[in-house]
Amino acid sequence: MYRAVLLIALVPALVFGNVARVCTGNRPHPISVDVLGCTSPPCDLERGQDIIAYIDFTTDRSVTSMTTLATAMATGIVTGYPVGSNAITCNFLQGSSCPLSANENVTYRLTLPILPIYPLVSLSIEVDVIDQNNQSVICFVVDARVGAASK
Repeated sequence: MYRAVLLIALVPALVFGNVARVCTGNRPHPISVDVLGCTSPPCDLERGQDIIAYIDFTTDRSVTSMTTLATAMATGIVTGYPVGSNAITCNFLQGSSCPLSANENVTYRLTLPILPIYPLVSLSIEVDVIDQNNQSVICFVVDARVGAASK
């Protein structure tokens, strides 16, 4: 019986892990960033698969709209990371919707593609969610490694 309870308690920890670090510039950090399949950085990313992350945060002000911007940093090169339709942050809130009130607790489901053409490299991905005034709502960095697709 105790083993079953322990297993139930540990399974979420094996699937999720708060793996983000703080961005520069004193931008707000989320409460937690849980990347599926990653319990500690660097997260292993497989080409041809998506990164799925659940981000819990509390707004510090009223927000009418949000946009997700991502930047990849690898081997001294900094470039924009394509987020596609995921850029419209409000469309991917779980159990909530925009506009948001000040001090509202929110969960955001972010999906980022790892394209098959991406090089096998270690990188950092910065995700900055900005509001309608281009002010950061939350920002975090995830360290990762891109690996070959499984056969």
